[in-house]
Amino acid sequence: MNYQDADDRILEQDIFIDLNEMERIGSTDDVRIVTQIDRFRGGYSGDGDWHSTRRYLIIQDDDLNSLGSELVEDLGEVNMASGDSLVDFVTWAVSTYPSDRYVLILSDHGMGWPGGWSDPSPAQRDRSSNAPLTSALKDDIIYLNELEAALAAAIQTTGIEKFDLIGLDACLMSQMEVYTALAPYTHYAVASEETEPGLGWAYSAFLSLMVYNPDVSAEEVAKNIVESYI
Repeated sequence: MNYQDADDRILEQDIFIDLNEMERIGSTDDVRIVTQIDRFRGGYSGDGDWHSTRRYLIIQDDDLNSLGSELVEDLGEVNMASGDSLVDFVTWAVSTYPSDRYVLILSDHGMGWPGGWSDPSPAQRDRSSNAPLTSALKDDIIYLNELEAALAAAIQTTGIEKFDLIGLDACLMSQMEVYTALAPYTHYAVASEETEPGLGWAYSAFLSLMVYNPDVSAEEVAKNIVESYI
């Protein structure tokens, strides 16, 4: 499950390319790859320049410039900076594609312990808090406590025991505060302590490990994410 918050002028094209990288591997009967991607209005204009939020079942396709995957749902504009949106995506993915093991990856900007995954729509900004951090940020984000609450809700709603792996494809998220928040909900986690390049992780590499060897352990997948990224 890849929660791709591409509703950002800088990262929209890079995250879209990540989706195309996933297509180079594609889903099989043993490994289903699904995504929810929200694009930015007025940024990257490729592949029809749509800017809504869509859910795809990733199908094998070698074209890195346009999507060949199965469009499952077009949700319109979704606030990807809301923990409720993350819960809704995970719930949909688990109920639609039930599996023995689950990997959740979240892609966008990261800020470390404050959180990340912003959405620029002014109408969606949560102004209920007067905390200095909230007032200093231009856009709404998924704060770390909101991420933790969302994971707890997703676990309770779906009935899964834990995620096998949670990956944060974002800058600066490899901090003890972050791992402490994730620990009750996943067996393994992967994140970067430093800033990442725009294109982020090497999706074709670690997804190929999963698809060609569906029995691979979550530990080996986590290691391969790091090794292929380097």
